[in-house]
Amino acid sequence: MEENNTFHETEEEIVLQKQGNAYILSTLSGTVGEITYRLVEAGTWVIDHTYVDPRYRGRQLGKQLLDMVVQEARDKGRKIIPSCSFALEEFKKDSTYADVWERGTSTSELSDPYSSGSATMG
Repeated sequence: MEENNTFHETEEEIVLQKQGNAYILSTLSGTVGEITYRLVEAGTWVIDHTYVDPRYRGRQLGKQLLDMVVQEARDKGRKIIPSCSFALEEFKKDSTYADVWERGTSTSELSDPYSSGSATMG
């Protein structure tokens, strides 16, 4: 892995890993993105938080995180309520999420203002 000896931001390795009810993106310098979800009723998850470090935005990392949760939901036969603003916008503009979108519950009832808005990671 000689290429990792020299830091090039565009070639920096970003590692995706599942941790509990979250998918985390990290580099050698720490966490650069995450998406979290929780079970709200049998067969339904709420995506309640998505974050990508501003230095890593514009690389479709948030969408990749969302796609991981959606694929897991499909594999497990779950529906998703996109409570965070990012997930909701992606669900609205991409019809490929229609099969997992649970539209019967109001997202305002499930929204957490501390995790749904923009977050800063320390």
